[in-house]
Amino acid sequence: MKIVLYAVGAAALAFASHPASAQNAQPQPEAQAEAKPVTDAELETFIVAASQMQRVSEDAEIAPAQKQQAMIQILSQAQMTPQRFNTIAAALESNTQLQARADQAISRLRAEAQG
Repeated sequence: MKIVLYAVGAAALAFASHPASAQNAQPQPEAQAEAKPVTDAELETFIVAASQMQRVSEDAEIAPAQKQQAMIQILSQAQMTPQRFNTIAAALESNTQLQARADQAISRLRAEAQG
């Protein structure tokens, strides 16, 4: 199933600086996060999910309580836990190599969406 991207890019990465939070989410230890590198497929999944979550966040017609549930649903459909999403978001803030990979993935996803 091909996911259509409406606004992938800076908005997705900007949204990553406000990580998802779930009521029962447990913080993931940094050592464990470093042990599991971010794959290209996982990075693309993160970017698409962050873009979708950004749209939900900005949608004034969705009640705040429903936004949280919608974001958890987006992560569930992407088969990504809130903890892993938050780990990748935190890594994007400080890891320049991961940022460069994200920029490349965004360009690739944009090209696929246009073509």
